[in-house]
Amino acid sequence: MTEQPIAGRLPGRVVSALRALVAGLALTLLAGCGEAPQLPLRVGLNPWVGYDPLVLARERGLFDPSDLRVVELETSSESARQLRNGLIEAAGLTLPEAVELAAAGIDVRVVAVLSLSRGADAVLARPGIGSADRLRGGRIGLEDTALAAIMLQRLLETGGLRRDEVSLVMLPVVEHESALKAGRVDAVITFEPVISRLSSDGFVVVLDSANMMGEVVDVLVVRADALQTRPHQVQVLLDAFEAGRREMLARPAEAANSLAAGADLSVDEYALALSRLNIYSDAQSRALLAAPTDAPALGLARLSSDLKASGRMMADPDWSRLFVPGLAPARDGKGAQ
Repeated sequence: MTEQPIAGRLPGRVVSALRALVAGLALTLLAGCGEAPQLPLRVGLNPWVGYDPLVLARERGLFDPSDLRVVELETSSESARQLRNGLIEAAGLTLPEAVELAAAGIDVRVVAVLSLSRGADAVLARPGIGSADRLRGGRIGLEDTALAAIMLQRLLETGGLRRDEVSLVMLPVVEHESALKAGRVDAVITFEPVISRLSSDGFVVVLDSANMMGEVVDVLVVRADALQTRPHQVQVLLDAFEAGRREMLARPAEAANSLAAGADLSVDEYALALSRLNIYSDAQSRALLAAPTDAPALGLARLSSDLKASGRMMADPDWSRLFVPGLAPARDGKGAQ
């Protein structure tokens, strides 16, 4: 939710990717000439319109590539795996994924709340299945993620279904469209831009995050060791997302024209997908992270209950350590805590 280019994203972004590659090679060559420079902070992103402010910031040259490198990955599960294994230092993840990592003992910090989904995550079914209860006996495709598990719970509740009345088929998001169109599954638990593409082909939304307000949130997660030793680059990351968000607001038509092709959507479809999100400003994010356990938008009590009920975590992480409302001053010159 293999570090490979995303099909459909690459054509509009070849130049940016080549520039990043050249910058990386230059840094590697310089490492042999005296003291090695600090490498860019690597942030993993899976295809999701809520992360596009950072993609736009890269394409507009709004941050120095020597400080930050955007790594495009196929799934959020791959982002979480690479973050856990230290192959990247930061990632865009859903809040359930971030909490699951922390509960498993991975030392990470949530440094920003990026967006709230208002229909940008959904369950889509083949034509003829117009409601959740009609999925009894059906096959449901989904990623093996904490958020997908929560959406499955809501789907079962909505349809009055038991868990043993549906069959689950684990699929990466890049296979959701093909599996549903080929009839390998009857429904998929997925997200934008897949929702817009499937909807335009006649598939039916039977549940979406507009009915799960406060439950589907995306965040920016950083490894604690990176936050400790590289606070400047983490701040560059936060500033880059905010700069991309402001660019989207200032020139929405230009942004949609730039990003729609990468999502394999028309400009109108991209604008619709983006309308299903509330993308938070830096100030709004800081306010949420200042008192996370009291923030209805984060819904930590219900999230904790859901993750425990689905067997994805046994106990709550330390909320006070997980959430960082702002970069702390360096301690002994070594960085944020």
